[in-house]
Amino acid sequence: MLLRPPRLEPGDTIGLVAPAGPVRSRENIERAIARLEELDYRVLPAPHLFHNNGYLAGSDRQRLADLHRLFRHPRVKAILCARGGYGSARLIPGLDFDLVRAHPKIFIGYSDLTALHAALHTRTGLVTFHGPMAEPDLGRRDLPAFTLQSLLQVLTQPRAPGSILHPTQPAGIRTLRKGRATGPLLPANLSLLVSTLGTPYQPDFRNRILCLEEVGEPPYRIDRMLTQLLHAGLLQQAAGIAIGRCETPDSDPEAARAAIEQVWEERLRPLRKPVLIGLPFGHTRFNATLPWGVRAELDATHGDLRIVEPAVS
Repeated sequence: MLLRPPRLEPGDTIGLVAPAGPVRSRENIERAIARLEELDYRVLPAPHLFHNNGYLAGSDRQRLADLHRLFRHPRVKAILCARGGYGSARLIPGLDFDLVRAHPKIFIGYSDLTALHAALHTRTGLVTFHGPMAEPDLGRRDLPAFTLQSLLQVLTQPRAPGSILHPTQPAGIRTLRKGRATGPLLPANLSLLVSTLGTPYQPDFRNRILCLEEVGEPPYRIDRMLTQLLHAGLLQQAAGIAIGRCETPDSDPEAARAAIEQVWEERLRPLRKPVLIGLPFGHTRFNATLPWGVRAELDATHGDLRIVEPAVS
């Protein structure tokens, strides 16, 4: 049973937390806070937001305490992650799932935060949100209106958001296999999703619209991860598959993107289910917000993904 968090309203407080890697740019965080305040939201930074412990934003105990503090705080309605990086999975054994069930709140992030989405959703049924974070998204100078509008549409309206697409997004959506599928959304970073396999936090793939994104991974690694999901029989269970824009820091990004698309095609087309690639979510400026567990329709024939039920109450 889904646990939908209350919708975000003007004047509400958004908690800002770093459950994984350390903040790299205080300026970007400050710009994200200013943007949210301009939209009439209050922002509450977690006590250890700017801590730095090598590749982690403070110790596991500090990061977990910040997360629990925001779930417990009576005024906080939404919890926004500062950035990804690495470290979310280390917090899972200490998560207070009873606290989360008692205080369901909007939880937003992507990339490494896939680990927390998987744990929170599988253990509590909470609808969490694969969407833009503070430093890499809301704090950027060139933030597209598309990214912010998608976030607000999903979080503030207790009705079905509809298509995740928008006329201002760049072209590039391509059908690998035509068809339509309906099912609950499972949006995830590919490598973090694979890291949940065999754990108590592995999400249910059955009849889901699996939405995968990745960044900076060479084609052979994406092949390896997809092959593991195939060997585990999990991709076969999905109703349909949507692939986000997988950006690469390669010196020839177009060639790298073409090589990765060839991997998607080779590994996914034989599944004989709808597959669409190049959708606007993940490590990209045009980053739509996708709620975990909410029903959606994938139309791989006409190139669309529609969220067909509310994500918030």
